[in-house]
Amino acid sequence: MSGTRTLCCHVNTATLTFAILYLIVNMVRLVGTCLTVSWENVGYSVSYYESKAPRGQRVFDISTNILMLVLMSISALLVLFSQRKRPMCVLPFALMMCVEVTLSFLSLCYGAFSVPGVPTYRDVIQAMKELKGINKLNEEDIGQFTMLYSVTFMLGILLKLYALRVSMKCFYLLKEQRATDIHVDSGNTVTVKLPSYDEALKMKAEGKPPTYQEP
Repeated sequence: MSGTRTLCCHVNTATLTFAILYLIVNMVRLVGTCLTVSWENVGYSVSYYESKAPRGQRVFDISTNILMLVLMSISALLVLFSQRKRPMCVLPFALMMCVEVTLSFLSLCYGAFSVPGVPTYRDVIQAMKELKGINKLNEEDIGQFTMLYSVTFMLGILLKLYALRVSMKCFYLLKEQRATDIHVDSGNTVTVKLPSYDEALKMKAEGKPPTYQEP
């Protein structure tokens, strides 16, 4: 696989595709978060750990999540302008993907860390119990749900890592192309057509200096 391609497409196309999907997902998360907060449904609008915190802390956490979702959406939107060979438009998207991967790994160690707009395992379990109107799920349901959640969670992390790798390759490629274009545009070189070897010998015999012609 060449340095400019990934799987079956160019790295620029792959990065643009990831950015569009990322933008759509974040907009859905943002709308969902705003709706649940406006409905004042604590069980769904905030996480399990935030629901145990004071009201001021919950407001701060929800505002931070909304701000993060807005920044993530903006970073994905900036990738659309990178096709004009602007590598710096790809960098915020790569940084946000790095933040998401970091938060995903931290959530494995401590439940207070989570990706904005994405419910944690404990949040979903709590929501399922409220939907079913029960206080405790049976072992079979918990086992099936845990397996499904774990597989989905790991696939999400792998996809984010791949998107991060592709976006960084796109950044360096656009940076290299832009540097090449600037070098060509700012060059002051002049291309001339030199006489052939036979013509040079003939000019030397005649005592004439060689002439140079621009092509």
